Amino acid sequence: MSLALATNRDALSCRVDPIDRSPLGARWRPLRICQVVPYALDENGGVKHHAVQLACALRASGDYVAIVGPALRPHSEAHVHGFKGVFNVTANGSANHIGLFPSFSEVRSFFRSARFDVVHIHEPVVPTLGCWAILSSRGSARVATFHAFAERPNRVLGAFAKLLANMQAPAFHAATAVSHVASSFAGKFWPQPRAIVPNGVSLETFRPPTGARANGPTRLLFVGRIGDRRKGFDHLLHAYATLRARNVSVVLDVVGELGGAELPPALPGLTYHGVLSLGALAERYRNCDVFVAPSTGQESFGIILLEAMASARPIVCSDILGYRDTVDVAGTRLVTPADPSCLANAIAELSAQSDLWPAMGAANLKRAREFSWDDVARRMREVYVDAISARMANRQP
Repeated sequence: MSLALATNRDALSCRVDPIDRSPLGARWRPLRICQVVPYALDENGGVKHHAVQLACALRASGDYVAIVGPALRPHSEAHVHGFKGVFNVTANGSANHIGLFPSFSEVRSFFRSARFDVVHIHEPVVPTLGCWAILSSRGSARVATFHAFAERPNRVLGAFAKLLANMQAPAFHAATAVSHVASSFAGKFWPQPRAIVPNGVSLETFRPPTGARANGPTRLLFVGRIGDRRKGFDHLLHAYATLRARNVSVVLDVVGELGGAELPPALPGLTYHGVLSLGALAERYRNCDVFVAPSTGQESFGIILLEAMASARPIVCSDILGYRDTVDVAGTRLVTPADPSCLANAIAELSAQSDLWPAMGAANLKRAREFSWDDVARRMREVYVDAISARMANRQP
């Protein structure tokens, strides 16, 4: 999802309503919340998607939520603010445009003019915007959320994360992770306990199709950044070519940024749709028969899996930790990662078993309902209230 950035400082600098400031009062009154995202707001990504959807759910319940992060270019959207100083860093198998060089004075000025009850920092050990937010948000409760996971973490980056975590952790009043896998990974460097508050899915946007399926080939769907090798698109492309050569009746829809990669080859039945709006993406899920996620690793959760599950689609995905903990085994075929032959065989087998699709879709939909954004937002808000209580009890800045 593409975000725009707010230039309207008035929306972000309104004064805090001086109503009941006790922790119990915080449980019932509207909160002023700022989410800090470390990755460029102009680009797609799971962390940004999480922040945006969480903000929408919290606003629907009456809270005020601002989103801040690094920005590659000026945009304009209410309650979102971007800072310059973006730098591209390759980590965890992909390129990451992070706020490495934001102006500390600009960050401090923003937080001084827009006081918040809670400052929620996603991936706090990603430098440097989160660090400046911590130093600039005295008087706010601070919450950390960890999203990342890596099977083979870089030792140098791991040592840096531990050093930064030891410096930052005392400034936080609560910490969460989006999955047990992400929490375990964060535990290598973050000393505080972490509550599990998962990613969510909009059950209003992503929903099952209505009406009977039209006759025709099995329609596969891939969603992800093509140039990000850990998403496994090259393996799917190989598997798809194999299936077509074996005369398996399948077609493939591809959605997502190129991310530095070339356009997918013009194979028969393959359609590249580029980046779609959220509504168009949801329609693409409803139109597919089988969703395929061939990621090779480095995934802590799998938001795309939730979207497919909420759309009641059968899934073929890699048997990796972050995916295995998200899906329902009754609705999913797990395959060996980075193995195009195994992937092709699983797709071919499921394509020939269309009688199983409705039950698989129903199992996935049931599982997806456990991740409604409304429920996730309520759980996160409880974390916010507890963090406010902890700050006031300890008289921390």
